[in-house]
Amino acid sequence: MGKDKSSNLSVTLLLLLSIVGLALIPVLVLQPNIQDFQVFNQRIVGILFMTVLLLGIAAAFYPTKCRGLLEKTQNPLPQQKKVANPMRIRGHHPDCQNYSGNRIEVLGRVFCAACSGLLVGAIIALIGTALHFFVGLNLAGGDVWLLGLGEIGMLLGLAQIKVAGFVKATLNAVFVAGSFATLAAADAVGKSLFVDLYAVGLILFLLWFRISLSEWNNKRTCRRCLLCFQ
Repeated sequence: MGKDKSSNLSVTLLLLLSIVGLALIPVLVLQPNIQDFQVFNQRIVGILFMTVLLLGIAAAFYPTKCRGLLEKTQNPLPQQKKVANPMRIRGHHPDCQNYSGNRIEVLGRVFCAACSGLLVGAIIALIGTALHFFVGLNLAGGDVWLLGLGEIGMLLGLAQIKVAGFVKATLNAVFVAGSFATLAAADAVGKSLFVDLYAVGLILFLLWFRISLSEWNNKRTCRRCLLCFQ
């Protein structure tokens, strides 16, 4: 019980930290003395963010390369002894009714809802990043309101643990697309390498938090069930 309370407190604190971090971006971009716009700096940020997106896409297409990580995060409570019916992984999650909402079925094939959404969002964000940072299309339009929408999308992505199926996939796609919208708007309005790097760092933090939040929720699900461990 004490461990659960500690975990809940940690999640709450990280969520508050995420909200505060996002709230700081519009404060920073509206500071006129922080602007140091240079095309070269802009492209550095574009390369950095595209690298993050490409690594995410590669992980989705080649899951066996990340097998160790998947086994760690998707087998929330490792079975300590051999059982008659060992837990089977299906769609990156235990083949259990409690995890049915974490899977979607497309053309007869089962996929992880979260990973599928993140993949779609990453492809959208990759195209947008290339157009904004390298082609020169100002997709953000210099509008601070798009920054707010992007941040709302990222926060909605954190709520994906509360939904299931295609809604979960959609929120994960919105999380990544919102990350791009936040970065693009911060870049267009702030015109500062510092602001851009801060936004990228915050996006990485929220991505780590989203993954940790899913792991925390998976462990909580298994602790409430324990059928696989009897």
